Amino acid sequence: MSGTPSSTLARLRRVLDLPIEDWLGVAALLAAFVVMATQIFLRYVLNDSLIWSEEAARYLLIAIAFLGCATGIRKRCHIRIDIIDLVLPPVARRALGIAIDLLVLFYLGYVAWLAIGIIPILGRQPSTAMRMPMAIPYGVIAFGFALGALRMLLSWLPGGRDEAAP
Repeated sequence: MSGTPSSTLARLRRVLDLPIEDWLGVAALLAAFVVMATQIFLRYVLNDSLIWSEEAARYLLIAIAFLGCATGIRKRCHIRIDIIDLVLPPVARRALGIAIDLLVLFYLGYVAWLAIGIIPILGRQPSTAMRMPMAIPYGVIAFGFALGALRMLLSWLPGGRDEAAP
């Protein structure tokens, strides 16, 4: 036996709590920096340029944005209008927080589902400059939103949400 079910769940929770979106976001940011710095050097020093650098930088910045969505949900640091929270009693504030979380979860799941659905349609279409399958950028959208939905679900488990958070 490998352990009790609670220890197995605790190990699974530790694995799911790894900030993979942060690691991938940093890698994408570094890659975008290298691509843009290389392009600047080639263009202004060697008077030459790469055909694919702008497209690569664009897709990397898009990936950073969608991975950042999951990071924001994990850290519960997305912007929100909290004027209503200030006038509501604690029970109503908690109910509003749950309703907002459910709406966000629905939206994240719906967009991830739409992005997954479009991957087979555009999967074989190549990008303009890099000739990369367009399934990759759409896959990043699906991954970012699905990971955001997972982060939202994990925040509802014990130990997954600060008590001060709505």
